[in-house]
Amino acid sequence: MVVIPRGCQGRKVFFRGVGVVLLMSLIALYISSLVLKDAATINLRPHLPIICEDGFGSAFENCSYLVSSPKCQIPNLDPFDKSIRKFVTPGKPIVCSTKPLLTYVTTVPAGEQKYLLKINATAMADYGVEPERFNCCYSVINRINVPAGKKHNGNADNLYSVSGCSNFTTEVGLNSEEEFVLVRCLQATGSGTQKEVYKNTHAVVPIKPDVELKLNKTSSERRSMEEKRLSVLVLGFDSVSRLNLLRTMPKTVNYLRRKGWLEMFGYNKVGDNTLPNLAALLTGLRLDQLSKQCWMSRDTSFDNCPFIWREYSNLGYVTAYAEDEPTLSTFNYHKAGFVNPPTDYYIRPFLLASKEKLPVKKRYGLQVCLGPTPTSEHIFQYTLDFATVFKNTPYFMMSWMNNFSHNNNAIPAPMDDRVVTFFHQLKETGAFNTTFIIFLSDHGMRWGKIRNSAIGWYEERLPFIYVWVPEWFRQKHPDTYNALKTNRDRLTSPFDMHLTLREIVRLSRNDSTSGIVDESPACPKCVSLSSEVSDDRACEDAGITADWCTCNEYRSVSIKGKEPEAIALHALSEINAKLKKAGKVAMSCAELTLKQVIELKQQVLRDAHEYFVVIFETLPGGARFEATVLRSKRTYQLKGDISRINTYGNQSGCVDDSVLKLYCYCI
Repeated sequence: MVVIPRGCQGRKVFFRGVGVVLLMSLIALYISSLVLKDAATINLRPHLPIICEDGFGSAFENCSYLVSSPKCQIPNLDPFDKSIRKFVTPGKPIVCSTKPLLTYVTTVPAGEQKYLLKINATAMADYGVEPERFNCCYSVINRINVPAGKKHNGNADNLYSVSGCSNFTTEVGLNSEEEFVLVRCLQATGSGTQKEVYKNTHAVVPIKPDVELKLNKTSSERRSMEEKRLSVLVLGFDSVSRLNLLRTMPKTVNYLRRKGWLEMFGYNKVGDNTLPNLAALLTGLRLDQLSKQCWMSRDTSFDNCPFIWREYSNLGYVTAYAEDEPTLSTFNYHKAGFVNPPTDYYIRPFLLASKEKLPVKKRYGLQVCLGPTPTSEHIFQYTLDFATVFKNTPYFMMSWMNNFSHNNNAIPAPMDDRVVTFFHQLKETGAFNTTFIIFLSDHGMRWGKIRNSAIGWYEERLPFIYVWVPEWFRQKHPDTYNALKTNRDRLTSPFDMHLTLREIVRLSRNDSTSGIVDESPACPKCVSLSSEVSDDRACEDAGITADWCTCNEYRSVSIKGKEPEAIALHALSEINAKLKKAGKVAMSCAELTLKQVIELKQQVLRDAHEYFVVIFETLPGGARFEATVLRSKRTYQLKGDISRINTYGNQSGCVDDSVLKLYCYCI
């Protein structure tokens, strides 16, 4: 027997233990490096470095900037910067009902009826109903169309009807004209009356007769053509900046980057709120051009405006437009909307009926629940159904959501998992193989505590945007795809994206002499993102006015002395002039006076122009405004719009104009 000295045995045990610890430490370090690398890519925590990769493993040439060129430098900011960290709060989950849905809709694999409305028998116990004393009925929701040639009072887009309630037992087939239904379920009571125990609405995507005619016509025209056509899906979340998407939806961002979506880092808004930014995307026009061409006043409908979905419809594409929040929706908030449905499928009547016939749950003033169903779920499911039904047919769909993002920067967070699930479901429909997808916002948060910070100024102007291009299109058009990749770190705008949508129209025509205009009336120097954007581009080249431009650096200057007040008073005079010009419409609005100058910033000069950004407060009411003012030879000139950066609430209740509401204090 070999005797090992006690001290030697202890040393062996010690070194063996050290080796194990070192090995475990190395493994932990390696795993941590992988986790940190992935987390750093989407900037999940404040202590992590800001993004220095583009999602394709390539490092930025200059990590400090999203766009870096002689005429444009957009800083790459930390979404968890210490200056705004105190404003970052977790959002609460949206719970519409603790019970499972008592009714649902399913598709029929074969047969005359495409959809079945069914009772969920397994959920009856949750509602305390007895099958023998329980019955359900459904009503059909239809849009009431204004007869051709008949004048309307601006209310045409709000008209709908609800039919009588038809009883069904366990299930009922929906025909091709039953697109939207309202369901009521009742339980007989001991006194011989009936008690309502459940109410809900369902939307489906049947192949309507007029759509079937379009499909038949398109099929016969395309039989001899080999050119494969891209479908288009525009999916938008209102008021979400690029940084806020990183903060509140890290799983979504991680999914998009891992799957090869293209993020356009330098995408800059071109107008104050949703309308000018979506008008630029969908029509290629500025608001003043839209007003001259087709939208003369807020009482004028948008029917005659040149929406891009018309170009697609003329090519035989099936079209759809689905936006939640019917009161606040883009073309209806203090506007007339559409007299005739703008697209083949238009969900507005369904949402109007749901809002008025079901109990509504609100959060931050937004309708997050329609009865037992989350509002967003209706839009997600409608989009999935549309992509499924028309997976073998070219389509153009616009889906836009406001309810979980418009009024607060924290509320998108609880939707992160749902959005990832939605993209998984969308892939299952086959859309990733057929569809050019634009996932974007219109702008960031336009008011609130974050907006009043230095980073919030950038956030308002820099919404998120990601683009998906099917693999077959990448292979067939490598130059186009490479241009899109190159343009990720170039300054771009909604006008460029509009021209990109027009380029898809041109490709779908399979005719290079189709007559499609390749120039935007609002932005002559804008280009389709299928072509490389100049790396020496300035904001004016992209149709971005000075007040929205993020390319130039500003530094804070003293608010003491006469000039800060003179700059603020010049901007204030423009507000009062606007109210005065409105005449009777704004006769109950007070003339505003200057309370104080809050902040003044001066552009770090790149040329002879002297630009200032001034934030000031007015009386009565304490409104806070932000304006960009050019000083030239001791005179001042307002550049672009004046932003209201705190909420007006009920202060502007005496006016019914979305622009005047920003400035009016009712007396």
